[in-house]
Amino acid sequence: MNWTNQAPKHIINDNVYGTVRVPSPIDKILDTVEFQRLRSLKQTGLVYRVYPNCEHSRFVHSLGTFSLAYNLVDKLRHNQPSLNITPADHTCVSVAALLHDVGHGPFSHLFDGEFAKRCGSSFKHEDMSIRCIRRIMMNDDIKSSFESILGTGETYEKNVQFITELISAKPFDFKDYESFKALSDSEREEAVEKEWSSLVSGRGPEKSFLYDIVSNSDNGHDVDKMDYLLRDSKASGVAITFSEASLYRLLDHVRVVIDPNSGLKRIGYSMKCVGEIKSIGDSRQELHSKVYQHKAVRFIETLMVDALYKAGDLLKYRGTNGRLFSLSEVTEDVEAYMQTSDFVEQEILNSSSSDPRMIEAQQCLLKIQRREIGCKVGCFEMSPKNATQGDGIANNEIGATEVVKKVEERMRQILKATDEAEGLEGKLENIQFRVMHSVLGRGLDEKTHPVERQIFYDGKPKDNDGQPMMGCYVDDDYIINNCPRMATKWEIFVMGDRSLKDECNAGFIEHIKNALREAGEAEKFLTPRKRSPPQDENPDPSCSVAAKRRLFSSHAP
Repeated sequence: MNWTNQAPKHIINDNVYGTVRVPSPIDKILDTVEFQRLRSLKQTGLVYRVYPNCEHSRFVHSLGTFSLAYNLVDKLRHNQPSLNITPADHTCVSVAALLHDVGHGPFSHLFDGEFAKRCGSSFKHEDMSIRCIRRIMMNDDIKSSFESILGTGETYEKNVQFITELISAKPFDFKDYESFKALSDSEREEAVEKEWSSLVSGRGPEKSFLYDIVSNSDNGHDVDKMDYLLRDSKASGVAITFSEASLYRLLDHVRVVIDPNSGLKRIGYSMKCVGEIKSIGDSRQELHSKVYQHKAVRFIETLMVDALYKAGDLLKYRGTNGRLFSLSEVTEDVEAYMQTSDFVEQEILNSSSSDPRMIEAQQCLLKIQRREIGCKVGCFEMSPKNATQGDGIANNEIGATEVVKKVEERMRQILKATDEAEGLEGKLENIQFRVMHSVLGRGLDEKTHPVERQIFYDGKPKDNDGQPMMGCYVDDDYIINNCPRMATKWEIFVMGDRSLKDECNAGFIEHIKNALREAGEAEKFLTPRKRSPPQDENPDPSCSVAAKRRLFSSHAP
């Protein structure tokens, strides 16, 4: 059944791509309870409290991701027929893209991030997405709609397994490429097969490129990221270098190529698109800095986590067999989890409970509504490579949380000493503030820019010539000249009471800023500022900038 030639069942207006066309039987998934729930989850969590237009939902992001995945596979299928992309392959990738975020909880990443951490849980939304996908695809009505494409029995189960792997597969990686390259062709093929079968079972290594499309764990250049960068940038009004023109250029030049290291088939792009690929990681960092981890957003998130944690045991959700689960327990049961959404904020605010925990939770939310969220007093950026314990014995790397702890301890020492020296009678020492941090990465580890891990092809592709082209990576010169030495940076910032912004407290703000800077320098997280040399009261006129310009111009031909 060549379902891709059918007229779409739904044509949905979209503010990024114009329209999203959904064919049968994928349209059946749109009307499931699990997918419709995504309308009640904001894509960017609490960002709308700072950027009011960021009220778009996980629902529209999922539709956009589906559209990109569907069109990308369609291009590969037409441009490289030798890949033998089947309707089942195309369907599975499209369904995975549509449902990749179906397991998100209230306020998106806040729920499986800071809230889960506060509850002592290791829950990740990807795990819930897999459980939800199985629940949807094993529904009798959905199953009967898809069996003509995905098969029946074990074949259907294998395709459902493939769908879940597309959003959760681990990166394929050989630790010792030199030894791997030294193997004979047959030995290399056997090693690849063995490593591959230990990671996934939905498809064999001949279809390895399909795993790069929805959730690319190797370099992060997937349709999920491309959609949310464009969608969130448009909603927030924050410009980024990755644009719709960048996206369509990449779609025009996408091909399946051979990984020169492993011999696997991977998604690759023309070398002339290296700038567009680099812009994906750069834009991610830009949005994290200005939107997702905006200082006010971060402070609001701490209040929301406090509210959810305090009220969590009092909020009950009915799960399987009528059993009730608290908010911190809903991850144990899919049915109960499906009852949660961003509406939990109103559940708390509208609660008539007189329990002190609920009252405290309501006070946290009222602070958000009244904008009693504190203000940024000072900040500095630092490189993770400076985060070491310089004890003279070993420079062990430490995390951003440990950096914050050290900076805050040092700041309080500095402020106490300043308070005593200036006779402020505890006014400075007793100021309430919080040191926080943001980790602003480009999508991989701290040292690696994602463009380093992307495979490209050079020259004009020969689409109908059988085997895909051999791919290549960007050379070291490009990385040295165009990428920072560290792909990640940390922002350490201080949030204080809004009263500090009053004119009468201006002196306190300067003390806090200076203490932050001095603490960073004292802990060797920051390079000490160079002190300007004393100004000469009677400078030599011949040394002025204007004099130097005249001096240089006098030698002009």
